[in-house]
Amino acid sequence: MVMGLRQDHDGLRLLMREFAQILHGAGADGMVELARRRIAFSQAFREHMGREDAMVRVLSRHPMTSSATQVVRDHGRAMVALFLRYSDHVKDWSPAQIQADWAGYRDAVLILQNGLYDRMEWEEQHLHPLLEGPTLRAA
Repeated sequence: MVMGLRQDHDGLRLLMREFAQILHGAGADGMVELARRRIAFSQAFREHMGREDAMVRVLSRHPMTSSATQVVRDHGRAMVALFLRYSDHVKDWSPAQIQADWAGYRDAVLILQNGLYDRMEWEEQHLHPLLEGPTLRAA
């Protein structure tokens, strides 16, 4: 189960690296490719969040230590905040706005990506070990 989440993370990291390469190289001339990759990332991110949320909900139905409960709470809050930041980013950066301020868009994307890289690292260190526990293996 957790292996699938790790594969999701690896796929999201790859998509983000490729996206960053386009931002550094193509400039506003790369809008068609940028739009395609933006949609692909959005779909992959939403699918991952759904899978992860389902696993966390199963975990939450079982007795947990106070530290595990805190990890699950922290994760839930952080995911809501990250999703809201991502949604605002997509709303704020329309194709016209991206073309008008390519450097600003690039900087905003890289900041958002760095937050997601940090979040995935935290999940792999703190959340995934809980999801690998006997509680989910038995479910």
